[in-house]
Amino acid sequence: MSVESWRVPVRIDFAGGTLDLWPIYAMMGGCVTVNAAVDLWVELEVRRGGAGHRITSRDLAIDLAFGAWPTEPPEGLSWVWRVLDASGVPPTALSIHSPVPQGSGLGVSSCLGVGLLGTAIGEEAGESLARKVPILRDLESRELQAPAGWQDYYPAALGGALALHWDGPEPRWERLEPHPGLLADLVVFYTGRPHHSGLTNWEAYKRFIDGDRQTRQALAEIREIAWDMAAALAADPAAVAALLEREGQARVRLSPAVETDAMRAVRGRGRREGWYAGMKPCGAGGGGCCLLVVKDGMRETAEATLRDMGLPPLDLRITPQGLHRVPAS
Repeated sequence: MSVESWRVPVRIDFAGGTLDLWPIYAMMGGCVTVNAAVDLWVELEVRRGGAGHRITSRDLAIDLAFGAWPTEPPEGLSWVWRVLDASGVPPTALSIHSPVPQGSGLGVSSCLGVGLLGTAIGEEAGESLARKVPILRDLESRELQAPAGWQDYYPAALGGALALHWDGPEPRWERLEPHPGLLADLVVFYTGRPHHSGLTNWEAYKRFIDGDRQTRQALAEIREIAWDMAAALAADPAAVAALLEREGQARVRLSPAVETDAMRAVRGRGRREGWYAGMKPCGAGGGGCCLLVVKDGMRETAEATLRDMGLPPLDLRITPQGLHRVPAS
């Protein structure tokens, strides 16, 4: 039987994280989040038909075989099992490989969820797949036993850069075209420390629901930043850098643990050397990757400095492609 090869991108988030948690966006009267698919690909190989089932994660060194599809999640691959089980058509064999560091803040589990659902039902990125995202949101809440944000699914389900408008039961998506100057000056680097966005989001969520004034003020500021980011992304790289910096500082007010020693070191050195323009953590923060905008024409200098600091930049670009099947060679 032939093996199908599929690829699904992870994402970077520019602004508005945490606002995609229900009922925060409903209570605030509507919000926007801004994110984009990037060309770091989670690879999926699928075989359909035949006897038994097999799930392999090359990165976790897990290889599980079953005579029949399991009725309970197997240890180590609970999320994979949950999405495939919900699809109604789990494949005979599935192999997963991700080049992204664990705890990256790049939305790997959500993007993988889109990849798993799409490959199981044989559906590539597009509006039809994006309409199925609420299924994944509810599965994630069941998996985490906590409210789940759902902006991270859409770059994988649609591709490209997106403004997601949270002003109804489901988000409206608006496609954005980032300014060429921004694309030239955008750097993503890994701090070497896994992030814990689920915990950070959950603590902010509880404080928001409880009416904590500082939390509500910080999220109100993040909402305004996200609206401005949606407008700036296509028009003004300098404004994007300033908004990243503002959002990063607002997130520190949500949780001081968001900013790491590595981030402080990058900001300090970049300002001294003249290449730093703005930065925020990817995801809700507390480690993982950071999104950095450098001053015009100084990308190579900044990347060399990051490597010198032991904070390797990732080789990635925004991609218009979401989940897709790779043609057979």
